[in-house]
Amino acid sequence: MKIPSPIQQLFDPIFQEKGLEVYIKRDDLIHPVISGNKWRKLQLYIEKFKQEGYEKLLTFGGAYSNHIVATARAGKLLGVPTIGVIRGDELKEDSNESLKQASSDGMELIFTSREEYDLKDEVYYENELRRRHGHILIVPEGGAGIYGVLGCQNIVNEIPFEFDYIVTASGTSTTTAGLLLEADQFKVVAISALKGEGMIRDQVSQRLYGLNLVDEELTEYIDALIAKEHYHFGGYAKWNAELINFINHFYILHNIQLDHIYTGKMMFGLYDMIAKDEFPSGSKIVALHTGGLQGNNSVRSLLNF
Repeated sequence: MKIPSPIQQLFDPIFQEKGLEVYIKRDDLIHPVISGNKWRKLQLYIEKFKQEGYEKLLTFGGAYSNHIVATARAGKLLGVPTIGVIRGDELKEDSNESLKQASSDGMELIFTSREEYDLKDEVYYENELRRRHGHILIVPEGGAGIYGVLGCQNIVNEIPFEFDYIVTASGTSTTTAGLLLEADQFKVVAISALKGEGMIRDQVSQRLYGLNLVDEELTEYIDALIAKEHYHFGGYAKWNAELINFINHFYILHNIQLDHIYTGKMMFGLYDMIAKDEFPSGSKIVALHTGGLQGNNSVRSLLNF
């Protein structure tokens, strides 16, 4: 694992015009498969697995889940037996490249109905999974639990200079919540990849609630959040020609790949905010590349990299 991940400055005429310094933290370079916030959210769960003597690690995901793929590879590399509960009982191990890869990395795949899958956060269902599979460590979908939040908190500690804003893509808001735990002198800009008004604040509150914070602390963290929920391009995994063109242009300009599900939307939103003067001149901005480039497989023919 490449930890800490590198940071590089981005150069673009609009940054100079607006008087901004913009950097990108390359969590996509942590590992080719277990990249970005996927590793951040898994790291402490794996440490817990090792320390407390669990037999297997079980987690959840859809048919194209990067989290499933990353968990399977981490299990293979670190000697952790893994089980993936996959939404969709009509699926099989060879239904797509993501499931093929997870299976080849040794993950036991269990395909379940969408109705049963929706029970994944219920305590009685977790107990049933333990009855079926033994002494398992259950990791929430996407790593969106307390240990996932605390793993993402470490990102800020790897940035060796002071800054004013850190910008991240937001799905479950686990990464956003972790960043907010360190937000004493900066703001966290969360750009949603999903459609839903007010979703980020609700999710962040839910993630931080698990840390037993008092109301005053929770309010302080939420005050450091800037939630942007109109750069989703129609919803999760939705895209149009404007987004694809931006991703291709960004690659030409910076030689950095983005994906159309998370980081492309995040960087598009950041550029738009800059163009609209939403950052004061003199600000120092860090954009977090959260990885997830496997998602580009579905639009590969449209990308210039």
